Amino acid sequence: MKFINFSKEKCKNCYKCIRVCSPKAISIYDDRAEILEDRCISCGECYVICDQNALYIKDKVHEVKRAIDSNKKVVASLSPSFPGAFSMKATGQMVKALKILGFDIVEEASIGGDMVVMAYEEHLQASQKDNLIATSCPSNNYLIETYYPELRKYMIPIVSPMIAHGKYLKQKYGHDIHVVFIGPCIAKKVEAYERQHQGVVDSVLTFVELEQWFGEAGINLEELSLEEFDGKGRRQGQQIPCKPNVSKEQKTKYERVIVTGISRSKEILESLSKKELSGIFLESASCQGGCIDGTGMPKDATNYYVRRKRVKDYIKETSKTVLFEDIKLKESISLSRIISDKRVEQKKHSQEEIEKVLKSMWKYKKEDELNCDACGYRTCREKAQSVLQGRSQSNRCLPFMRAKAESLKNVIFDHSPNAIFMVGYDLRVKEFNPSSERVFQIKTNQIKGERVQKIIPEDIFEKVLETKVNTVGKKIEYPQYGVILIANIIYLKEENILMAIMTDVTAAEKNKAELARVKENTLNVAQDVINKQMRVAQEIASLLGETTAETKVTLTKLKDIVMGERGEV
Repeated sequence: MKFINFSKEKCKNCYKCIRVCSPKAISIYDDRAEILEDRCISCGECYVICDQNALYIKDKVHEVKRAIDSNKKVVASLSPSFPGAFSMKATGQMVKALKILGFDIVEEASIGGDMVVMAYEEHLQASQKDNLIATSCPSNNYLIETYYPELRKYMIPIVSPMIAHGKYLKQKYGHDIHVVFIGPCIAKKVEAYERQHQGVVDSVLTFVELEQWFGEAGINLEELSLEEFDGKGRRQGQQIPCKPNVSKEQKTKYERVIVTGISRSKEILESLSKKELSGIFLESASCQGGCIDGTGMPKDATNYYVRRKRVKDYIKETSKTVLFEDIKLKESISLSRIISDKRVEQKKHSQEEIEKVLKSMWKYKKEDELNCDACGYRTCREKAQSVLQGRSQSNRCLPFMRAKAESLKNVIFDHSPNAIFMVGYDLRVKEFNPSSERVFQIKTNQIKGERVQKIIPEDIFEKVLETKVNTVGKKIEYPQYGVILIANIIYLKEENILMAIMTDVTAAEKNKAELARVKENTLNVAQDVINKQMRVAQEIASLLGETTAETKVTLTKLKDIVMGERGEV
């Protein structure tokens, strides 16, 4: 069951979670992060490392509140590492706070720790195996079951202190109670929901969730009165990893080895798998430093060593006396657990397939495989494997993306038809592209490091430096070079430079001048034509006028003759 989820809106694809995830149980594909349940060991390291709060734990506080509001008796099983998570004057203030929230009974989970320690001691006395591995840390159990299943034979088939105490509480107060484990471990949420443990611990809260609940309820621990635990274990059960007492004979057979952190745990498991070690009793915790610095601890500024001192001081105050009221009750509880084989079968890809992916990431030679771990994978070949398995994309290789970006940048800079050059705040040229060499008729090695005034006046740059305002689209003519340029001077504050991008519009300007001359000539020709037409029209009109007058005279005479002839008849 998945207890950590991603918020796509908050995820910035920074790859921190993949880098910290030892089993590589996170896939980021098409900018979408996802936890792969079959590979996840529920360590919670991804949740801790995420500064964007893109990973969140499924809230179980509402579930506990619902149980408190019902008629059920609600019992808290509190991890003995709580003094490291909260600042208080006395540990009894924590009991009081939990009672205020509505818990009917508050017991320390170290009672379950005592039960587990005693079970370990019996197992150590009887075991004939080459090595033994404690099973109190669920995350490390998942690590072995999933990635080192061949070592399951060494795992002691005993439940964790949380499960042992849950069973004890159900036997003591009745199976209808609601047991809530409160501790520094995210993996406990998964453990409680394992099929073999269902119904033992009903809810699991981390100290992070408890801290938030205290805030909502307005509870300040340091202001509360004290109240005693309803049940508390021995000092031996409070120590995690557990510290079983073994006989002198057993001490010579098994050396107690404590390892914290997943990387160190994997290292010793590798050695056990290769049979390089024997005669050890291994107690490992997935969190670096153990439960005191668990992934369910509040994300505050409290130093690890401060946490550790608080817990150590608390344990020193604890009486060594066994507080079990009923030893027979303890002895009647089965602490056995099933060790499962959860191995993940991964398809093995050929060298040819891997080489093909590497080439797609611009890794053509061995020297190109930087193994920088920026993508989260230890080697470039592991990264290629993840690509082939559909868990990542080849374009998420940082050196690849950088090389590609720089390549495109260089192509643009070197082949742009525009003159592009960079000038520092001291007005000395830093970069000069080939088009700039052509326009300003000077080589890069002759101008680089020199003041820009060596080629053009500095006033346009000085104005941008003074006003911090970019100059855009300014037309400037440089007769000494026979060019007319459209200048853009960009102020780059972060880089402490001015970038000049100048477009040569000389040809266009010449074309414009030629077009204006053609227009003027055309207008002159048109005017001449008009003038000539006017003269012709006037001449025609003049001729037409004379002809009309003569015609009028002739016709009048003809009329008179005709009229005269009529009179005579």
